[in-house]
Amino acid sequence: EALFYAENYRIEDILLGYPTMSKVDVEELCQAAKIEGVKITVVVDDTRQIDLLNDLAVKNHIEFGTLIEIDVADKLLGRNVGVYRSPIRDPEVVVNLARIISDKSNLNFRGIMGYEAQNASIGDEKMLFRFAKKRSRKRVNIWRQNVVEALINAGFQPEIVNGGGSGCFQETAAEPFITEIGIGSLLFKSHIFDSINSLDKFLPSLFFALQIVRKPRDNIVTAFSGGYVSSGGVRALPIPVIPNNLMISKDEGFGEVQTPFIFDPNDHELNLGDLIFCRFGKAGEPLEHFNEVLIYSNGEIMNNYKTYRGYGKTFS
Repeated sequence: EALFYAENYRIEDILLGYPTMSKVDVEELCQAAKIEGVKITVVVDDTRQIDLLNDLAVKNHIEFGTLIEIDVADKLLGRNVGVYRSPIRDPEVVVNLARIISDKSNLNFRGIMGYEAQNASIGDEKMLFRFAKKRSRKRVNIWRQNVVEALINAGFQPEIVNGGGSGCFQETAAEPFITEIGIGSLLFKSHIFDSINSLDKFLPSLFFALQIVRKPRDNIVTAFSGGYVSSGGVRALPIPVIPNNLMISKDEGFGEVQTPFIFDPNDHELNLGDLIFCRFGKAGEPLEHFNEVLIYSNGEIMNNYKTYRGYGKTFS
């Protein structure tokens, strides 16, 4: 993916936001870094990732920047609140890794990253959720500040302090040390963000349409296809939005071959050939099913943009 952007769009500052232990992947990163003006930065949280990056950087006569990812998950009532990403939960460990990186001939320490999933995607509909997010917000702020201060005291000035994601970018951006934030599916206001109060002003902008091809009951229509599911369990399944008040079959859900919709015949007259418009739970995985995104405005298609699939690419 980094090589694709470097070769085709001449993006000059590319951050790979996830570690890799694949020699093939790192070789491609090296090819991207050889393009004049292109700077490649890779997230790390383990010395083995650091060694692999440096070994192949030396072999290819290039340099990589690195970000150290810290664990910003929280704990509540004995349970992990957040996601299992980095093992780093101590500022001294961050400083030690920064020293190791600085000692490598072809690596540069650029800063830290912390993805706070518990604040980025949990809604505000329940009091427990609101309490957990408020508590986590304070703890993440303090933890990230402690890490930055420890680095500065050890002689490392972080160029990049990356935080976020989508559901908490405003709060994260207010932290004094943050230099950049990550936003993903919020670009399209996927429906998992509907219950986050701070995002009310953002409007949904990405939909897909399913065509009704069967009517097995007076109150059920069946559309072709529809299995454009996202990671994250049941809450990340698509939802029908137009016409309103449609329900999904609990037994079938959104299916690879077909999707049945249950409706009240007193509310709608639905027939073969009609379209049902739906929203994605997230934006990334579903777009792997489509070659392009159509830009629709004022009753007509204004433009179109290819997806990775449309370019014949898949990055996984």
